[in-house]
Amino acid sequence: MSDKIYQFIGLSKRAGKLVSGAYSVEQAIKSGKAKLVIISKDASTNTSKKFTELCKTRGIDIVKIGSKQALGQSIGKPERALLAVTDTSFRDLIIAELPLSTKNMGVIE
Repeated sequence: MSDKIYQFIGLSKRAGKLVSGAYSVEQAIKSGKAKLVIISKDASTNTSKKFTELCKTRGIDIVKIGSKQALGQSIGKPERALLAVTDTSFRDLIIAELPLSTKNMGVIE
């Protein structure tokens, strides 16, 4: 996976266009602010299932990438299983860095 993805995640955090943690991500989804939800590959099955369903019902793109440690490190925090990007430009930058085979929108693994 491209290091640029983690750089864009960190940049979106510094720009105030990213929220992290289950509660904040859920609120961003329900309020319509979330444009892209990032779930770590090592998130619990229940967390992954819950947020995948929330996003699918609201038409929000989901990406399953990296580890909790890598996602947390990219935003200068401890481990994070969930992130939500709240800006379409940052969403597009992150999706553009994904391998072509994963760009089917919806759930991107």
